[in-house]
Amino acid sequence: MVEMRVRTRKKWGRHPPFGAMAAMALAAGATLPVTTVAASPLSAQEPAVRAYLEPPEVEVGDVFRLIVEVSGVTEVEEIIVPPVFMFSGRPRDGMLPLTTEITNPEEGEQGGAVVFTYSYVASGAGSVEVGPVLVTADGRNLETGLLTLRVRQPSEVSVRAHVEPPEVRLLGEFEVHLEVVGVDALLEQPILPDLSHFATEHGGGRGGNSARFRFIAMERGTHHIGPISVRVGDRVHESEALTLVVNDEPPRVVANAALNTAVAWVGGEFALSVEIAGVRELEEDPVLPEMSGLAELVRATGGGTGFGGIGGVSGFSVGHRYRFRALAPGRFEIGPIRIRAGGQTVFTEPVSLTIGEAPPDPVRSPEDIRVTTEADKRHVYVGEPVVVSYRILSRGSFGGGWTVQPDTIRVPQQAGFRAQPVGSRFDGEDRISVEGRLYRNGGARRVAFFPLRVGEMRIDPVEIDVQIHRRSRPPFGIDPDQRRASYEGDWVPMTLTTDPVAIEVVPLPGEGRPDSFRGRVGSLEVVSWVDRTDLAVGDTIAFQVELSGEGHSRALPEPEIAFPDGFDVLEPAVTHSNPRDEGSGVRGSVTRVYRLIARAEGEYRIPAIEFSYFDPDSGSYGTTRGGSFDLTVGSGVEE
Repeated sequence: MVEMRVRTRKKWGRHPPFGAMAAMALAAGATLPVTTVAASPLSAQEPAVRAYLEPPEVEVGDVFRLIVEVSGVTEVEEIIVPPVFMFSGRPRDGMLPLTTEITNPEEGEQGGAVVFTYSYVASGAGSVEVGPVLVTADGRNLETGLLTLRVRQPSEVSVRAHVEPPEVRLLGEFEVHLEVVGVDALLEQPILPDLSHFATEHGGGRGGNSARFRFIAMERGTHHIGPISVRVGDRVHESEALTLVVNDEPPRVVANAALNTAVAWVGGEFALSVEIAGVRELEEDPVLPEMSGLAELVRATGGGTGFGGIGGVSGFSVGHRYRFRALAPGRFEIGPIRIRAGGQTVFTEPVSLTIGEAPPDPVRSPEDIRVTTEADKRHVYVGEPVVVSYRILSRGSFGGGWTVQPDTIRVPQQAGFRAQPVGSRFDGEDRISVEGRLYRNGGARRVAFFPLRVGEMRIDPVEIDVQIHRRSRPPFGIDPDQRRASYEGDWVPMTLTTDPVAIEVVPLPGEGRPDSFRGRVGSLEVVSWVDRTDLAVGDTIAFQVELSGEGHSRALPEPEIAFPDGFDVLEPAVTHSNPRDEGSGVRGSVTRVYRLIARAEGEYRIPAIEFSYFDPDSGSYGTTRGGSFDLTVGSGVEE
């Protein structure tokens, strides 16, 4: 038997609309091809193609199929189906066929047969011609004739709706269910009346001829819903009005606590999550038990409102997250944790944690966890920072994946460089492809390296200590508590080692170098001001200097200021900004506020502050200056 090959490509011709009443759209359920053997082989002597509609006459909302049969060929190279238009004339993108059936040729036959089936939904009444379908097979061009589809208005359409449950408590969840009898599929979104005066929508969906809308009840009382409108073809159909009762019972509040691991170690970190379902806010923060003997709090976050479900209660939820560092070995029980919300007091179930004396032996980096190294530049001037991004990547299947918690990054001290961490950065890419494999992006840890000498240099590998945990994805449909608990499990330490980075360092030019240059590479800007210029002996003025430029704020130079005699100058208050991203590098600022106390009468001047720098982008030197300020100090005694 000779094997037949099918290499179809999704390609759609463009063609004027079939008219105001032309009415077809692709079915929402179409998927990638499914290959099966044809039930009854076609004649396979001469290459041929034919197409037909099944059925050729339908009602609005019914599903019909366009079937294309190609016979007597060994390879189908391309099939072009003309576009199908909605009644307004807007083209809809095509999809691959719902099914593909292949029959291989028998001995002595020229070729086999292939059948393509495309599913559509009729969306408007009228008569429309479909085709021709163009096929390229065995290097030959084949073409079908025109087909005619007749679409009638539905003979009987009714809209059924109900509320489930018909009575809820405040902040309880309810759903509005809709079914359109007399059609196979809904082509337009049903229109609900505005429920915002007593409910908040938070989900739903539609499929086939039905739809559902999920809400949370926000106001007590008896509320009327409806009618709900559905357009089928050029007609609008409505359901009967519905009623929802929101009773006086207080909201049901459920709380759950979970740890991200069952085993930790002294010096290691673990996370405690507290989820409260059924309320939008708490009356007070969760009250944790005394934990000073086993762990110290590293940070706490949360309090925001979201949607979730715990113990059968779904709707609004509030979450709090706590990260601790383990202090003592042993087996501990954390909880119960007290929650006050919705006029009620509830408690979580206790959770257990075992803390070991030392971490388990570090594990070898699994294939699905890696770290990449990326430098923002490889050719630099001496003193110009090279920002290296170390990105932690992980991957996993649909059934589960790795969770990676970075702890510390160890940058070795090496001659010829000064290193400065510049924080973390997430570059907006959820998934990154490396060597043909797709990884989850865990963000980048960045370090700025300042080369101190000229020549070919190498930034040595750094080590990143992480904790890893293999989580499994629980099956859909299980209790939400079990789904949340899937993040629990044993965490183990691991050390990731990065690749080295080779760079070329060139000297700064001697031409144009100002006398005030002190080796700063990267642009600078200085701004200075005083809060007043007239004062009396004993008064204090504030003199502020703000310096901003490329690089981390702590790498910016300290100003040299020649303060005038006649003042006592206190140590400045220093504020560093968080570096902000500008392309691949960072830009920070540092502000110093000096307090000057006048000790003698007279006229004084604070001279302008001047910084010189080398700008590697332009390859030239520059100078920035702040303002100079004249001060008048009087006796402070009125004559």
